[in-house]
Amino acid sequence: MNQSTKLSRRNFIQGIGLVSAGAVASGLIGCSNAPAEEKNQTEPEASWDKETDVLIVGSGYAGLCAAVEAAQAGAEVVVLEKNTVLGGNSILCAGNAQFGGGNVVQEAAGIEDTPQRFYDDILAYGKHRAHPALLQTFIDHSNECVNWLQDDLGVVFKKQITQNEGHSVPCSLTPDKSDAYPGSGGISYWYAIYSKADELGVEMLLEHQAVKILQSDDGTVIGLEVETEGSTKRFKARKAVVMGSGGWKSNEAMRLNYDPRLNSDLSAGGLPYVQTTGELTNEAVNIGAGLRDMSFVCEFRFKWGTRFYQVWDPVDIENPPSTGVGMNINDFSNVVLVKSDGTRFVDENAALVYPQEPFYESYLNQESPRSTWAIVDTAGAESLKWDVEKLKDPSEDKAPYLSPDYVAVADTLDELASKIKVPSDALVAEIDRYNSFVDSGVDEDFAKEGMSMPVATPPFYAVKMQFFAHDQMGGLVANTKAQVCKRSEHNGPDPIDLDSQEIIPHLYAAGECVGGYVGADRGHGKISMYMVFGRIAGQNAAAEKALE
Repeated sequence: MNQSTKLSRRNFIQGIGLVSAGAVASGLIGCSNAPAEEKNQTEPEASWDKETDVLIVGSGYAGLCAAVEAAQAGAEVVVLEKNTVLGGNSILCAGNAQFGGGNVVQEAAGIEDTPQRFYDDILAYGKHRAHPALLQTFIDHSNECVNWLQDDLGVVFKKQITQNEGHSVPCSLTPDKSDAYPGSGGISYWYAIYSKADELGVEMLLEHQAVKILQSDDGTVIGLEVETEGSTKRFKARKAVVMGSGGWKSNEAMRLNYDPRLNSDLSAGGLPYVQTTGELTNEAVNIGAGLRDMSFVCEFRFKWGTRFYQVWDPVDIENPPSTGVGMNINDFSNVVLVKSDGTRFVDENAALVYPQEPFYESYLNQESPRSTWAIVDTAGAESLKWDVEKLKDPSEDKAPYLSPDYVAVADTLDELASKIKVPSDALVAEIDRYNSFVDSGVDEDFAKEGMSMPVATPPFYAVKMQFFAHDQMGGLVANTKAQVCKRSEHNGPDPIDLDSQEIIPHLYAAGECVGGYVGADRGHGKISMYMVFGRIAGQNAAAEKALE
């Protein structure tokens, strides 16, 4: 392995802040004063610091799948990773992958499925906003990708297949434990792909951030400007550049372009280990690429009592990250949620069943700065099986990684109100009102059901919610070959079929930087699409005619 840097979490956080400071500043899309067709032209005969056949940005699922396919086709491949560690968000994800349609793993489990069922369920769950051609391409290659992961890369699938939201049959595959890769989550898929890329001799460069797409006079993409070690270098791609550069959910400026509620009150999944700032998506737009589905922005997650979505310590590709952070709330029937003024704002049960869209909206529609606390008494904490000793001694350095200012314990509601910084009289009155609803069995404010216990027995406990931008739906327009399409193709009155749209020559994109895979909602398990389209991008990039 070519990765020797092993960092503590604190050092890693400090380092990534330095790497990404400039990227966050480039948040607004399309702000260049130069015309798109002139902005990045460069002389083909200009000197290059490095040359390769296929130049890939990003070392997650899409990027490394593209690298494997391109290398197997005989291309010389270089992967650029802006981070101090490989893997991006792929190494941090839970590992559910939607692979339906009647694949070998489903067959072995006795599950009957068809490609049409798989297509219809994904289309419906995304509110019929997925691009039909992209979705069909994924369906057509899904079973082949399962075989590739299992037979070529050595992934061992769990025999038990999960039925996630939106699907009428179980089709979410997860890796089982194996000596060939660490853990059993998303890191296992990634590690198997990484190992194959390493075996094929793919060069992977850390702390190399692509900042500019370079084109010849006719608009063909010929390489990238890359920032590394405080200098800017020029990398030539003789055949193609492939963007596997991830999303933009941690770029607050980009989020605010599409929804003014998505401000700094939100954190983002992947932070502080991975910053998905979308700078290369902006750069592609600057040279004329189109965008799709940006108005959906992202879907959300939340944690209780911690500012972290997950913890990865030590930061190393052989160490699976932990998602067991914060206090678990798997039943909201006896939990009271209050906002910054000490009053309730929602039927608490709305925070339970995924996707929690009514809960998301009720939170986002609050006036900023937002603050949401979950409050229980001793009986409520016992029913949730909370370890109250950890609440009394919160620490971000040990499981469940509680943040001291996100946790409060008090003998009275007045004291609790003081600790969580809400008006005492309002909180006491609201809990009294809630308890009266428990007695009567009718929630007159939000029609909450299932209330069985008042919040009355001290000590009282409160945990603050951290809200996360988790995964955006939108991104660049790419066709079924993973070629990036020009924005100009979307301007006329008559529609142009996706695969007939004009492309930016020698520029490919796959994964979270592409829009249209699922439409308005992804459900769990979109990583399968990143793998499929990453492979397609790598195959087609390697087949390009090399530049002189």
